[in-house]
Amino acid sequence: MQETKVAILGYGGIARQHLAGIGALAERGLPIRCVAVCDRDPKQFEANLTINIDNSGASLEGVHLYTDLDEMLAKEDITYVDICLPSFLHKEYAVSLLRRGYHVLCEKPMALTGADCEEMIAAAEESGKQLMIGQCLRFEPAYLVLKDLVDSGKYGNVRIMHCDRLSMSAVWGSGGWYMKNGRVGGSMMEVGIHDFDMANFLFGPPQKVSAVSLGGEALHAWANTRFIYDDGKIVTCNCGWIDSPTFVFKAAYHVTFDQATVVFEGTGAVHVYPAEGEPYDITPPDINYMAEEILYFAEIISGDRVNEKLLPASTKCTVELVNALQASAEQGGVPLDF
Repeated sequence: MQETKVAILGYGGIARQHLAGIGALAERGLPIRCVAVCDRDPKQFEANLTINIDNSGASLEGVHLYTDLDEMLAKEDITYVDICLPSFLHKEYAVSLLRRGYHVLCEKPMALTGADCEEMIAAAEESGKQLMIGQCLRFEPAYLVLKDLVDSGKYGNVRIMHCDRLSMSAVWGSGGWYMKNGRVGGSMMEVGIHDFDMANFLFGPPQKVSAVSLGGEALHAWANTRFIYDDGKIVTCNCGWIDSPTFVFKAAYHVTFDQATVVFEGTGAVHVYPAEGEPYDITPPDINYMAEEILYFAEIISGDRVNEKLLPASTKCTVELVNALQASAEQGGVPLDF
């Protein structure tokens, strides 16, 4: 892999996890490093941000810090820009950077609407630069265990899949942007999108969707969602950021196959309960999935691999699924064709 120099745009909580992932790759001896971070608020460089996932391991040592994007681009030799800005800014900055000749890795969600996603894809195609969206569950070992079981057909077809992704209130966003309508798509776009994307990754798009949601300080603060497929399979997800500040973040799945039930409770092993034989556990490898996502993108840029796992068209579809769920919720949960 060729030397890869990364600049991170936006230094909130998720950016720290990206930075830690880059550091983990460098520790493995891979030729990748973060050369610069840009955030318009210099206080972000000193802030001790705690979010609902672990961002330990992030270090700004040796990283050049900027508060002006143009200055950073003028002064730094950059292989790609890693966009970790608030969701409503993803399209604007991705399109601009692609047109300026930079590869772009952009945090999820890709954008807030399918139309905005389409603009990003068009900018990538016109520029000839790579664009990838950080739907990180496609690299998360416990979810890859599930994908292997689905793809292998070992236990037949999936009949039911249920996911939970539940968080305390998202108070860590700079200026409270997570709670501002128009800047986010509520918990479905910011939280549930992980599980919706996993359903898309595992099964492709459904034929119908429906959702009911609760309001709160921000639209769709909690939601129950359903995907319906022509083969009768049903996928349901509960997502939200309405829980108590002392609540421990939960991300889990429960999947019923023809011949087994497979359960992941958020940490540790994946539990398999076969129709015949004794239950057993599958212990996922101890892998930093953020590091693996970043490595995958760096290898694409280097020409060492073709992007087959996380194409922009697929993540655009995931955003469109969220848009359809939002529309259903706003109509009281009516099923909508997708």
